[in-house]
Order: sequence, then C-alpha cells, then structure tokens
Amino acid sequence: MKPAILFYSDTTQNAKIEYFIEGLSKEVTLIIVSSFNEVKRLIRKEDYSVYILLTNLDSFPSHWQMSELKAERTIMILNGLSQLNTMLLNSFLESLRTCVKRSSENPHFLQSLHYLDENYCDNELSLEKVASKAYVSKCYYSRIFQKYVGKGFKEYVIDKRIQKAKLLLQKGNSVTDVCFSIGYSDLTHFARIFKRIVGVNPSIYKSEYMNSEARLHG
Repeated sequence: MKPAILFYSDTTQNAKIEYFIEGLSKEVTLIIVSSFNEVKRLIRKEDYSVYILLTNLDSFPSHWQMSELKAERTIMILNGLSQLNTMLLNSFLESLRTCVKRSSENPHFLQSLHYLDENYCDNELSLEKVASKAYVSKCYYSRIFQKYVGKGFKEYVIDKRIQKAKLLLQKGNSVTDVCFSIGYSDLTHFARIFKRIVGVNPSIYKSEYMNSEARLHG
C-alpha cells in the first residue's frame, strides 16, 4: 500500500500548493482534507501504509485533538511548506519507498522485514540475525533483500536510522543521546554518516530546524 499525505489546505495559497503537489513522488497519494473528522475517518479505514498530516498553515486548527488519532500508521505531522519541512518530507517519503516493493510471495521474508523495522536501532543488529528470521543464509538474504527492497541491507538500516535521528533532533534531543538511541556507539561515526546522508552535521541540522520553528511561531 502507498503512503498518504492528508493535506489540510489554505485555498488562498493555491499556487504554492500546486507547486508542492507537482514535486511529490508518484508513490504517494495526496488527499485534501477539510476537517478533523475527515482525517479520523480516513485513518480508521487503513487504506494506506502510513499517514502524514500536513498543512501549509503555521499550525493545524486549535480544536484538532491530535491525541485522538490512535493509529500506528500516523507517522508524521508537519506544519507549513518551509524548505526544511519539504526536504524532511521528501527524505521521509524516500525511506518509505520500499513499502510498495515488498513482495507477499515470501512470508518469511516479510517477517524478517517486520523484525528489522522493529529493531533497526539495536546496536547488536546484524545481517545474520535478520536473515535467521527468514530461515536463509545471510548471503542469500542479502541478495533477496536487494531484489525486493531495491537497496542493500546496510544502506536500508542507515537510512532508517538517519530518518529516526532527524525526528529525534527535531524534538530537541541532544546529538549524543540521538547517536546512542539509534544504534551507534561512536559519535564521530554517526556525525559522518548523518552529514553524508543529510548534507549537514547533526548539530547544524538541529539548530537550523529549531531556528526555523522559532521564526514560524515567533
């Protein structure tokens, strides 16, 4: 199933919205919503792999009780179409791209992917351990992982960890805490990988995000 963006739109900015829509991946469904009840109804149907709530306003309406959205598939809530938010969203969607590539022909492989998605922050995670969940050798698993997922096992884990790191940094967690919480034991190594993937080191990313949020709500 595809991921879905539930877009609460301010129609006074149609040009900006249209520009944003044109830049979306074809592997994501965009649904314009007009009320919180509509959001709840769509999420309850569970027709999509994940739901991302997005608005081009500085915030969602004050009467929207986000705590009522009790759905594991509600992953991200973003306010505004800032350059940083757009970059974050596109990066997140890229990490979800493999959702539509997973084959249902191999239930053991799907079981291993579920295990991986639950444990990718474990610093003792290994290819061999995940392969055992599919009851195959690590060499064979590496090949079928590339076939079904479209990227290597190591690259997949790194992408998942960095996306998690970005979300934790946005919440104000320290770079050191983020490093250890996503499975790395070497801060320098983490910072180097983060910069390679994101383009800036973790401390700069956190600072830029916090400054952007302060300007939006200041």
